[in-house]
Amino acid sequence: MRDVYISHCEKDFLQKIVTGGRRLDGRNYNESRKLNISFGSEYGSCIVSLGETKVLSQVSCEVVQPKQIRPNEGILFINLEITPIAGQQFEANRQTDLTVYLNRLLEKCYKDSKCIDLESLCIVVEEKVWSLRVDLKVLNHEGNLIECASIATLTSLAHFKRPDVTRSGDKVIIHTLAEKDPIPTVLYHYPVCLTFAIFNDLLISDPNFLEESVCMSNMDEGGNRGGILVVGMNQYKELCLLDLTGAAIDNSNIVHRALLVAADRCKELVDLVKSTIVDDDTARQKRVKKNFSDIITTEHMLSLNKKDLSICLKNYNVEDIQSPQDEEMEDEDVKPEPSKYDVVPSLPQTAEIVAQKGASTWIEISSGSEED
Repeated sequence: MRDVYISHCEKDFLQKIVTGGRRLDGRNYNESRKLNISFGSEYGSCIVSLGETKVLSQVSCEVVQPKQIRPNEGILFINLEITPIAGQQFEANRQTDLTVYLNRLLEKCYKDSKCIDLESLCIVVEEKVWSLRVDLKVLNHEGNLIECASIATLTSLAHFKRPDVTRSGDKVIIHTLAEKDPIPTVLYHYPVCLTFAIFNDLLISDPNFLEESVCMSNMDEGGNRGGILVVGMNQYKELCLLDLTGAAIDNSNIVHRALLVAADRCKELVDLVKSTIVDDDTARQKRVKKNFSDIITTEHMLSLNKKDLSICLKNYNVEDIQSPQDEEMEDEDVKPEPSKYDVVPSLPQTAEIVAQKGASTWIEISSGSEED
């Protein structure tokens, strides 16, 4: 992974506007970017967009032999990959510290919290169980990867349906979708990871790439305290994960504020995920074709024409702003005095003159003197 350098001007400018109560994109401290969820043609495939950050998730299953310590439970495996398509600083076929960090957080949030009923994945005790594999690919990295990846993981697991299985004697028959309806995954609760950027005593939710970089650079330079706080919580306001990267927190109010914001945000995200899955099931029952081509619009095709950094200025009304010249023209409602001659252009270097009484009828523009 190549290093991404940020100039001192960017750091100073971002720290100044954050301490002044503003952000580059015009959001509030507790405001998140727009979330969009799109499903593919198969169960368990989705693309989650959090602002400009995009993650593709796909769930697959296979029959394997269970572990010896848990012979009656299935297996859950989560794998996240970051390729050069996500950003120019990443390299192909090379695992970075960021990839390892994100995989560990996702495993802690979804495996250690036991949100999935692994016993329902058992086919034959000590012989055959279902193994669920969640493959995540980062399509674009614009900050807050862990929140976008967690929403994609939760959505794909809740949307996935495995084939039905019947057992006759020693034989196990796996039915296709045409033979029997698939079985959905059983989830006890819906955990979601939320990210907060810490600037001294300020707490910013859903930071973008620049805010994360400046926040972590403050910690490296030893100046202002900065760090990334990740909070994993479910819809019941139960804490599933708490991770801090960066400077130590010396004020307990920061964690308390983060938990209060995360509780409300997680409830909204879980409701959104459930509603989108219900809408997708309704559309599939009506034989509506589902694929990722539905999300390709004119904005996506022309996305490269946009600027790299979008800055939202303070809102104002153009009609309220009036130039001083316009004010002078409104005050002075005086008609201009008529000139001695009315000039009508006809040919280059000459002009036809409609003269008043007793005046000549022609004049040369270049000379600028009147002829008697």
